Amino acid sequence: MRYDLAVIGAGIVGLATAYYYTEKRGGRVLVIDKNTGPAQGNTARSVGGFRLGLFTSRLNRVVSESSVRFYLDLQSAGYDLGIQQVGYLVLLDDLKYSSYIESVRELISTGKALLVSSDELRKALPFINLDLSDEEAQLMGLRPIKGAIFSPKSGYLDVEKLAKFYYEKLVERGVEFLFNTRVERLVLSPVISIGHPREPLTWQEKRIGGIATSRGLFEADVVVLAVGAWSQELLDPLGIDSHIKPKKRQIFSIPARGRLQEFFNVERFNEFRCIPMTFVPRGPYVVPRVREKTLWLGMSDDIGRKWGIDFEAEDHFYIDNIYPLLSKIFPILEGARPESKWAGCYSINTIDENPVVFRVMNLVVATGGSGSGVMKADAIGRIAAAQALNEPVAELYGGLSVSSDILSIAGRQIEPEKLVF
Repeated sequence: MRYDLAVIGAGIVGLATAYYYTEKRGGRVLVIDKNTGPAQGNTARSVGGFRLGLFTSRLNRVVSESSVRFYLDLQSAGYDLGIQQVGYLVLLDDLKYSSYIESVRELISTGKALLVSSDELRKALPFINLDLSDEEAQLMGLRPIKGAIFSPKSGYLDVEKLAKFYYEKLVERGVEFLFNTRVERLVLSPVISIGHPREPLTWQEKRIGGIATSRGLFEADVVVLAVGAWSQELLDPLGIDSHIKPKKRQIFSIPARGRLQEFFNVERFNEFRCIPMTFVPRGPYVVPRVREKTLWLGMSDDIGRKWGIDFEAEDHFYIDNIYPLLSKIFPILEGARPESKWAGCYSINTIDENPVVFRVMNLVVATGGSGSGVMKADAIGRIAAAQALNEPVAELYGGLSVSSDILSIAGRQIEPEKLVF
């Protein structure tokens, strides 16, 4: 069975890529996924956070802001994506304060970010501890909080609702979906066969001639690989490097009962009267889930956390790592324990932690969200679709045109992001 396009992976990037490909061209399109439905891999495990106007890198601003504005306009048009613009609040200690303020000075001057003083934080969040000068705090590496950066238009969305939008539109367009199907390998073939039993030979021009799956072999003129953390499992046998490695990330959910209701009794920051998504640089974070009145807590750990696929959430990671830090900053968390937890894997681009989209032969690889895949997915899908269509330029939402090679590996020139937390 032969298709014009086959997309491996029905996560948010694969769905967006198929969506923009079919928007420009008809033909037979197949999406293959090992799960029972769309967006049930790492996409389903995402917090769904998005920044709007809180990047120093031009590339990050372009791909994230065009994507987020598409999502916002989609919701305004009547599609409930569960968007809650609760804002991002980045706490700054006395060590990081000056460097962070300098890096976002332009954003502050244009009103995309606001500077919040320690006095304003105390007034808005009377349950926060900013002093952090005692011996215990110092032992944990915490320092007094001098202020914060606030991004009022940032927030989160429900990723499954966004995925449902793309999926339903693709079904309407006649795209075929093959779920419960594991891709075992990509079959390398010669462009012109000479009948040799060990083809393709080194000197032959090559292509992806087939997709070997648990349900048989499928052929396509162009193949898009959008499997995120699993990318190298299919690329390594071909000798192709996407510079992507998987690393586990964990979320712990706590209902806002008793004293924790104070997190949802905040006047200063948003219409929901809740604390914004709050970050300690390179430390833990708090996500207020408005509809469920729960707190999602997480923390990225790098050195000491091995690379690899792992979906087992660890109680001890919350108890030993997240809880001591957050309960010190928010004492009302004292004794709080999660009622649910889950883990997923970031597909981390080890070069610069930005998405990767490149073409080799008739294969387009779209991966490397590095934790910000959802907020950039629409732009990634447009760029990957342009590469699949052999178009030199991709048009992002809002009319901005970019080179379809902007996220490729060869000749990559990406400005480093200064605002990392």
